Amino acid sequence: MSEMTRLKIFRNPRGLHLDTYSVLIKLRNLLEEGSMRKVSLVLLVLAVSVGSIHAEDSGEVEAVTTNRSVSLPGKQRQQIISFLPLISDFHKRPSDRFLVDLEVVHRGHPYKGRRAERPHTGGHVYFDVQDISDLAKAIQKIPAIYAVADGVITRIDYSFRLREMFEPALGKLVANRRYGIGLTFAREGDTGITFHYSIEPFINPGTNDFYDQFVWVKLGQRVKKGDVIARMYIPKNQELAQKTHIHFNLIREGGGGFISPSIFNQKIVREFHRRWHLFSNDPDAPIPPCMGYMLEADENPFARRVVNSL
Repeated sequence: MSEMTRLKIFRNPRGLHLDTYSVLIKLRNLLEEGSMRKVSLVLLVLAVSVGSIHAEDSGEVEAVTTNRSVSLPGKQRQQIISFLPLISDFHKRPSDRFLVDLEVVHRGHPYKGRRAERPHTGGHVYFDVQDISDLAKAIQKIPAIYAVADGVITRIDYSFRLREMFEPALGKLVANRRYGIGLTFAREGDTGITFHYSIEPFINPGTNDFYDQFVWVKLGQRVKKGDVIARMYIPKNQELAQKTHIHFNLIREGGGGFISPSIFNQKIVREFHRRWHLFSNDPDAPIPPCMGYMLEADENPFARRVVNSL
């Protein structure tokens, strides 16, 4: 193996997960031993692990995958967590700032837990697009997306591909390349709790930097409740615009799974509920005013117990 090949493969890039780097080192050793059968196995492991690469240099991300994301390293996350309020504080003093202005919400639904007839691990917000689509180039006028609490931006997805979905109105598969933000705002003991904004315009813009102009924060930035952290891109195509939405939920860091975003006050909950307009074929309808419905114990952000609505 040439020295140039060694450098290309085994220099640990800034931000590369240690587990992935360890796989690369193992691969180097096997190549030197000539164990090609074992090399094939290690390459398979590497293919799985590379999907979890986080890099602060977006160029490194692009070199590995068409997705483009940045994530705060674990050590910095831990330093932040110790200064955050307990998630239980939001049960006593819930947030009075929804993620968007409720006036622009046309449809939606709460987080539907695993006990629901049709579970869905996030609430959805759909927009009233009648007067928005013509303003696609006027970024200041398209819907603002807000920090729901004080916290730190610990992840930004500038471009992330989701699976294509069949759109009956168009009679074809529709691409869905999204962008998104992770706002870490609370803790459960030593575990960070992140509000996850998955912003889904249901388009493929053709480049992985198109959404940069709609992301208004930087990785590691401290934000205050009510700060505008992003703008919602609404496509000009009216059929697609009707599908455009934000998927939102909480995440327990460290593999703790998705949990219900039940951190808002009753005024917000009731107004959001009034705007749901659930589809007639929704098997869970009617659903009472809540942010989380039919939750398993581990989906409850405040206590590890089953709850029907929260």
